[in-house]
Amino acid sequence: MILFRPLIRYADFRGRASRAEYWLFAIFQAVWYGFLVALAALAAGQGDTAGVAPGVLVALALIGVSVVALIVPNYSVLVRRLHDTGRGAVWLVLLAPGVASAFLTCVTLGTAAGSVGLGAGREVFVGTILAGLGTAGVLGLVGMLGQMVMGVLMLLPGTRGENRFGPDPRDPAARYSSDGGGGTVYDDARLEALFAEAKRANAAGEDPGRPVFDFGPGPAPIAPSGWHAPAPGTAPAPTFGRRGT
Repeated sequence: MILFRPLIRYADFRGRASRAEYWLFAIFQAVWYGFLVALAALAAGQGDTAGVAPGVLVALALIGVSVVALIVPNYSVLVRRLHDTGRGAVWLVLLAPGVASAFLTCVTLGTAAGSVGLGAGREVFVGTILAGLGTAGVLGLVGMLGQMVMGVLMLLPGTRGENRFGPDPRDPAARYSSDGGGGTVYDDARLEALFAEAKRANAAGEDPGRPVFDFGPGPAPIAPSGWHAPAPGTAPAPTFGRRGT
């Protein structure tokens, strides 16, 4: 369960996360992306050389969807891991140069392609590429240093006991309680106990559809005033039509 806890707490930036929660999720993503890359390589080797194999397109599409879908849980578990070490989300500034480098690279390539489409000369194209990619490269180097520092922070043990971001996620006494920020510290043992209790109730023959709140039997139906059931064997009087016919 701890492996998928970042997905359960998809956009929860409050509380704390242990080292196991962060690194198991990182390993899970590495295995997943490695599987998709291997699938794309296998499909490319078996496809027709005249075109792109459908398996390659499927693998690339899955990679793109996975990257977009996992952006939020990656940053949320990163913030909670920082909280576990007693640091705030302001430390995410270490990743800013790397993000700026990637953004500047995309802008530079788009601008260079646009200049070619508008009929600009070779000098303009080369100058745009050199200026943009050169700046992006410098930012990338700074971003690599920031990522190394962030990696070291992710390896540090969390603070013992409760800190200003919530209780210790490794403390059994603080599990399944408020995290100090309005969220909940998910506890595998607590969830397993709930599942076991539900299984025991099901095995004991209790009604699985029994409502949580049982208010007893409902009120008896009330017949309309002035109405009496006809005697057996008599036809009811006609309601519409002319009298005496």
